[in-house]
Amino acid sequence: MDFSTIIETLTSWVLSIGGQVNDLPGTVAFGLGLFTWFAVEQVLRRIVSGMRWVILLGVLAGLGLSAPYLLGLMFDRGGEPPTIEAPTG
Repeated sequence: MDFSTIIETLTSWVLSIGGQVNDLPGTVAFGLGLFTWFAVEQVLRRIVSGMRWVILLGVLAGLGLSAPYLLGLMFDRGGEPPTIEAPTG
């Protein structure tokens, strides 16, 4: 299922509920609107969270950075530590 199909399905669902809201009591309509908003927000949050990792991996691949190179940068200390001589005198 692609992103546009999900958005289209959610939009049609919200619009179909919106068409029936005028016939409901105020409290029920408010609760239904609150639930609809919460459900749509949670679905979009999960989709965007997954897309964040896809974008990050795409950027790394686009820059030509590989996992061994990145791990070497993160965990390699850069060779021997410099020696510091105590002043004599």
